[in-house]
Amino acid sequence: MIEQLLFILGGISISVIGYFLKRTLDELEKVKVISYENKNRLSVIENDYLNKVANLNDRFDLLYDAMKDLTNEIKELNKRFIHS
Repeated sequence: MIEQLLFILGGISISVIGYFLKRTLDELEKVKVISYENKNRLSVIENDYLNKVANLNDRFDLLYDAMKDLTNEIKELNKRFIHS
């Protein structure tokens, strides 16, 4: 009689533990999926950022070259104007 009661209580205990363990593992699986999705989104955002920075750097280089050429042309015009 006591053995049967202990057996029943043990079975119920294992069932309850199994139920909560299953719920926990399901939640972990959901978190894992969300984590992978976030990782992929972050990679896309990082790529986009790096491309924008590279493009901006290229534009600054072009602007620098244009300003350098313009400065040289202004100097040449000033020399011509002074010597004229």
